[in-house]
Amino acid sequence: MSDQFKIGFLGSSSAQGNRYAESLLRTLRDVDPALQVERARTREDTQDFGASLVLVLGTAAATAVAKGIANWMGRNSGARIEITADGKVIGTNLDSRDAAKIAEVFSHQHE
Repeated sequence: MSDQFKIGFLGSSSAQGNRYAESLLRTLRDVDPALQVERARTREDTQDFGASLVLVLGTAAATAVAKGIANWMGRNSGARIEITADGKVIGTNLDSRDAAKIAEVFSHQHE
């Protein structure tokens, strides 16, 4: 079973969101090179490279991905993310202090 998640960067400019997206993409691929993750535009009427990420993960990868995101957030002070699944917000305004909440968001999608 796999789920699709979208990760956006709250309160970031388009340029900063693009940098965050690229950096987090590299971090997640380091966690699991086989992970299905790609950049996505937050708005279709812009020409950015993608200031958000879409990832598809199965049950086995959920914990590792959550730890990767929490570690990345620890290195990117001030970054805040919002995680959505099936168009529904499942975690918002999360920062590096919310590692447990991030893990919970991903693991509850697999119950």
